[in-house]
Amino acid sequence: MKEFKNILFVSQGLTGNSDSLEQALTLSNNNHASLMGIIICPSLPENMSKYEEVYEKSLLENLDSEVKQCVSKNNQDDRRVFPIKIASGDKPAIKVIKTVLNDGCDLLIKDAEPLNEGSEGFKALDMKLLRKSPCAIWLNRPSPKDHAKKRVAVAIDPIVEGPEGKKLALQLLEVSRSIADSCDSQLHVISCWEYELENYLRDHSWIQVDEERLNAEIESVRSNHREILDSLIIESGISGEITVHHINGRADDEIPQCVANLEIDILAMGTIARTGIKGLVMGNTAENVLQSIKCSLVALKPEGFISPIH
Repeated sequence: MKEFKNILFVSQGLTGNSDSLEQALTLSNNNHASLMGIIICPSLPENMSKYEEVYEKSLLENLDSEVKQCVSKNNQDDRRVFPIKIASGDKPAIKVIKTVLNDGCDLLIKDAEPLNEGSEGFKALDMKLLRKSPCAIWLNRPSPKDHAKKRVAVAIDPIVEGPEGKKLALQLLEVSRSIADSCDSQLHVISCWEYELENYLRDHSWIQVDEERLNAEIESVRSNHREILDSLIIESGISGEITVHHINGRADDEIPQCVANLEIDILAMGTIARTGIKGLVMGNTAENVLQSIKCSLVALKPEGFISPIH
């Protein structure tokens, strides 16, 4: 099981962080991990500079108060109260990522930017962190459910390229299993397969393909994909209640639909398939999935990912 050992909690200096704070404090406590906080906020204009000290002190005190309330609520050791610093000004994502790099953080937790009614996906700051942060990211969305009743899913593509891709898939299974253990205990594994030529070959009079042969080809793709998926789950060593959703269709269409249908609260997925290429943005499938979900997200990067921020 991948355990996070150096967690960064990100606040924007506003109230309502309690759910994310609880997540950060619980993970820190369970993993015996170090925990620090950073408040990203706009700078005061020059004509208000005399208020800067009071402004920053107020932000620190507000977050410190929320931390102490969470510690008290969950009967946690008050030593879990953690150091907090402020990063004001523009380019907040860069300041957060530089903190991750300088302090060797392996998990970043923050509230997802609030969406407008009817909207989906993630806003600009969160997308920049997802694209460029070198560590895992937990973007939390508030839920009326108790944490113990939240539903957890992981999106897996078992057809991976190279050892980094396979290691990432195994880590996703392990991390999502650990999260599910603290939630409703059931882990939903979502994996999509498709025979890309099906729509080209079926029902086109200009290509005469025997339907029985075509169906056999499709079934071969399906069964091979499922066999590799099942082997990956076994290799991960995860146990407990697992429900596999093996879906025929495009991942960027089917994953968001499955997440919505199952009323998933937390989705774990990888955001990039290749490594070692500085500044490489995430693939189109991941981008499309991220822009079509409303739940909390736990996003992992493969070993070897190089952030373009330095």
